Amino acid sequence: MNHCVLLLLLSALPLTVMLGQRAALSDFVDCVEIQYGPDDLLINGRPYRPGHLRAEGHPYFQSEEWHPGTVYLNGQPYPGQQLKYNLHQHQLAIKYERPNGTRQKVVLSELLVDSFHLREHLFVKGGLILDGEEEGGYLEKLFAKDELAFYRFQKKVLSSPSNSKPHGEFRDLKAVFYLSKDGQLHEITKKRHFLACFPAHKQPIKNYMKQHTRRWKKITDAQFAQLLNFCHAQL
Repeated sequence: MNHCVLLLLLSALPLTVMLGQRAALSDFVDCVEIQYGPDDLLINGRPYRPGHLRAEGHPYFQSEEWHPGTVYLNGQPYPGQQLKYNLHQHQLAIKYERPNGTRQKVVLSELLVDSFHLREHLFVKGGLILDGEEEGGYLEKLFAKDELAFYRFQKKVLSSPSNSKPHGEFRDLKAVFYLSKDGQLHEITKKRHFLACFPAHKQPIKNYMKQHTRRWKKITDAQFAQLLNFCHAQL
């Protein structure tokens, strides 16, 4: 992204205040276009073009369909009717209709997006949680109460080409978890890493997990919420 586009992105921030009651995300995009012209390069330096279109499967969070959600730009909420999150490229895309009737797909810049809801799932910009880590994209917030929060970073992996799938397949979904406790962030990839975050309550939490959860890689979102509620009650 060149410096001119970067400056335009940064100068677009005050537009969230200018919009007032115009709460739609498409209105924000329209407002940018009104001030700077109908060029979606102002949103993130390029239109949304997903890669590996001939690969099997899809790279998106849960579904390749467009879903309604809410995007928080500079702290302001903007509903969007057609959003999806690419877990391979770590890009949040919006499809919207311009005032002239044409449809546009653009990537929403991480410079502007603080967080977003995709249906009932909340994602937070990785840089706000990982404190300067180079990993881009967004972390899904699975739990938050008082000084305890639990996040998941997911990535869709494209397999190598094979005779049956010459363009590869989006099959594997890799996940890394982050536990924030008392101001400290812990990277969690295994059950023992999670237990090590609660040294004074390790045994009761271990017993709870033995009775109520399956293997670490098989724990569901609902089970994570129940587990974190149990851990919070121990503190």
